[in-house]
Amino acid sequence: MKKRTSARQRNRNDRSVLDMTGMQARAFFLKPESYCNVDFPPYFQFRQLLKPVSDLLRQQPLSGMQTKSPRKCEYVCYSTLSNKDGRHAWRPLQLIHPAIYVSLVDAMTSKSHWKDLKDRFAEFRNIPNIKCLSIPVQSLSRQKDKAAQILQWWTGIEQGSIELALDYTYVYHADIADCYGSIYTHSVVWAVHGKGTAKGRQRDESLIGNVIDWRIQDMMYGQTNGIPQGSILMDFVAELVLGYADLELHKRLQHADVSEYRILRYRDDYRIFVNSTQIGEVILKNLTEVMFDLGLKLNTTKTTDAQPVIRSALKSDKLAWIRSRQGDRNLKKHLLLIHAHSNEFTNAGSLVVALADFHERINKLKTIRDPMPLISIVVDIGYHSPRAFPVCAAVVSKLLSFLKSKAAKTDVIERIYRKLSELPNAGHMEVWLQRISHPHKVHPAFNEPLCELVRGKKVTLWNSDWISSPGLKALIDPKKIVNRAKLRALKPVVRPAEIRLFDYY
Repeated sequence: MKKRTSARQRNRNDRSVLDMTGMQARAFFLKPESYCNVDFPPYFQFRQLLKPVSDLLRQQPLSGMQTKSPRKCEYVCYSTLSNKDGRHAWRPLQLIHPAIYVSLVDAMTSKSHWKDLKDRFAEFRNIPNIKCLSIPVQSLSRQKDKAAQILQWWTGIEQGSIELALDYTYVYHADIADCYGSIYTHSVVWAVHGKGTAKGRQRDESLIGNVIDWRIQDMMYGQTNGIPQGSILMDFVAELVLGYADLELHKRLQHADVSEYRILRYRDDYRIFVNSTQIGEVILKNLTEVMFDLGLKLNTTKTTDAQPVIRSALKSDKLAWIRSRQGDRNLKKHLLLIHAHSNEFTNAGSLVVALADFHERINKLKTIRDPMPLISIVVDIGYHSPRAFPVCAAVVSKLLSFLKSKAAKTDVIERIYRKLSELPNAGHMEVWLQRISHPHKVHPAFNEPLCELVRGKKVTLWNSDWISSPGLKALIDPKKIVNRAKLRALKPVVRPAEIRLFDYY
């Protein structure tokens, strides 16, 4: 029997980006899965796009291949939209212009700049009582980097919270509203160099904070509010700002003579541990003021009053799923249990895991007598919980295999497409519906440009009108991100490995 390693053992197989040299960090940020950490089907690959651009920019700087500033052009980065709630909320998932991305990576990981960044993070790491657990990590084992990152959340936040119940009575939860979309780009300079230096040297190209600020504005049509979402590099930039917020919070609490507390932070998610509700309220007040100074604000719907530590260590959706009857011998009843959970906890992480387990179950079956009700249930789950749609698509792909005729399969795919068409901003969902429709040679009229790219149509993802070099322009060809060999080899049924983060759940 294969021996399983513990979570703590697996953590030793991960490496923080802050433990890397500049050259190692450059290689890490230029990995395709670091450039784009959005859940896309496996035929979307970015190596053939990034490497030639990287090789060219090592020979000649991007500044020498521009006719004007990129920030004067719209649509320099490409955004696909992810519906958040099955209604009108949405999140842009962005593919940064490859030339700007590589140029920024090169600048940040140069010897002197990388030392400046690591030195600043060393200050953040030494803040008493506040621990950040979301610095990007690289997996040194067979698991994906994304899995290593999630494992870091589980061991550091969930398990760490349980352990802190020995020392603290209460925990407060706080969350920043629309964090990435609200980050003020100038605050990156404050975070790296301090406000005084930033204000006095606003045009100094030797400050890496300024370079990051300017490059983000180049990506965003000159806007100074918001940073792109969808890459490990931007996760790292966000950590600079949030680490600076930790430092400012520590200074305020020190001035207020507050020392009996512990904070665990994972990106914009805070867990504040105290033994006095009065101290907890003081910390929340000061955190709110720190956020205000940075142009950010707490999400009132996700910020809680004092709660018992153990009871709130696990997210409510996960705790509810653990306590519920998670399965049934009857497939439809099993799926209805998941559907009931999705009604109560829309878009929850536990819902994705429950669906993945169901997919594992049906993947082993040779026949299902009546798959249509199951298809209807799982599509409804994905419709109302778009975060779970990639796994829902995988389940549907298996259920389609039990339909008798090609016409029946085509009809179901077209019905699903019509249902998705009712949703605004469903580009990411369309990408996954195309994953299961393409092997059946069914091609609905998707609105998502990435779907058009898969069909072989000419699509412009990035505006490169600001580039003067014909050679660089030629390298930035959207067709390169679709691996045609993998596309031709697609099986109609999505394998568990396509959607699995861990070796096992």
